[in-house]
This record gives sequence, structure tokens and C-alpha cells, in this order.
Amino acid sequence: MNRKLDYSSVWKDTQAQLNAHREGVGAISGLFLFVPDWVSRLFAGQPDLVDASTPAEILAAFQVYYAENWLTLLPTGLLSFFGAVAIYVLLTRKDLATIGSALGKALALLPFYFIVQLAGGLVTLAGFLALILPGMYLAGRLTPLGVVAVAETERGFSGAITRAWDLTRGNGWSIFFLTLVVALVASLTAMIIGMVVGLVCRLLAGAQGVPFVETGVDAALGAVIATLMVSLSVAIYRKLAAD
Repeated sequence: MNRKLDYSSVWKDTQAQLNAHREGVGAISGLFLFVPDWVSRLFAGQPDLVDASTPAEILAAFQVYYAENWLTLLPTGLLSFFGAVAIYVLLTRKDLATIGSALGKALALLPFYFIVQLAGGLVTLAGFLALILPGMYLAGRLTPLGVVAVAETERGFSGAITRAWDLTRGNGWSIFFLTLVVALVASLTAMIIGMVVGLVCRLLAGAQGVPFVETGVDAALGAVIATLMVSLSVAIYRKLAAD
């Protein structure tokens, strides 16, 4: 039986990974997470949810948003997805000496990673649709799935899911609440920074603000959060695999 997850050691490992690979992670995050998100925010904006109050209305608003902006959202989304895989590769594959080799490996792994993550996402979604609590628990149990798909590709599709499930036995809720707290704190911090930047831009430029700057700051903060969550999941995987 796996030992209970040590939050302190996981967080220290997360920081250590980001520090050890800061140049490579920074380059990949900047090029494949920050830039696509910035372009998306500039040209596609955000869904109009002002008058959406029910789940059906929110879903309809997102459908309209994606239908009107898919030419921008599709390529930028694919680039961001690839960037996340590349960071996974960089943090887990010690046999790759350069950023270029990590990007090449990530490109080769992209279809397999997508299928594995899609399966995990559908399982988790089913849990949320059935009842909220099963979805939360499944999200915790399958958190290392993406890391396993990259670090242990030899296991194949079913082996990756089984491996993630075995690693997280006894730690499903611990993992879920750890990732939830980190995501909430990071998102709240980003929201406050974004509000301050927006306020300054409106004070300087009037009611219209400075969209180029505001969207750039939001995209940069989003890239930082995405990179942090990827590194956190790698640290969780490393801790559980070591135990």
C-alpha cells in the first residue's frame, strides 16, 4: 500500500524541478503556452457570459464562441497542448540532452498522449456527471496519467491507466485537494495581478484600457500557472513512484 502523500516534499520537488530546468521550461512555456494564449486573447477574446445564468445558457455561449473563433482557437490550442507535453518530456526524460530533442520526442508522443488523456478526461467527466464527489476522486486518482504516458510509454494505453491508478492508491483525495489548493491560490493571485494591471491601464488610457498589454499579462500569468501545474503533477508522480 502506498504511503500518504507528503505535501511538503512534493512542493519542494516542484520548485527544484522548475529551478533545475528553468531555461528549457521557460523557453517552451514562452513559445508554446504564452504566445498562443496571447494571440487567442487578442483575436478571439473571451466567451460572452454576461447574460448566461444557467448551465444550458453557458454551454450555448461557449458553442457560439468556438463556432465564431475556431480558426484562431484550434491552432493556438494545439500549440498549447504540445507545449504541455514538451514540458512533461523535459522534466521526465533524462535521456534527452537538448530542448530540440525534447520537442522532437514530444511531437512523436503527441497522438498517444492525446488518446490517453482523452480517455482519462472522459472517465473523470463521467464521474462529475454522475455525482460531483466521484468526479473529484477520479480526478485525483488520474492526476499522474499524463506523466505516465510520457515517462513510461512502453506500458501502452491500458498499462498507462493501470499504472496511474496503482500509483495513486490510497491518495486520491490527497492529490485532488493538493492540486485544487495550488490551482486556486495561483489563479487568485493571477486574478488580483490582472485586476491591478487593468486598473492601471484604464487610469492611463481611459475606459478602453490597453488590450495589448492586459491580454499579454493575462497570457503570461496563464502560462506560469499551466507550467506550475505540469511540474506539480510530475512531482506527485516522482514521489509516488519512489514510494
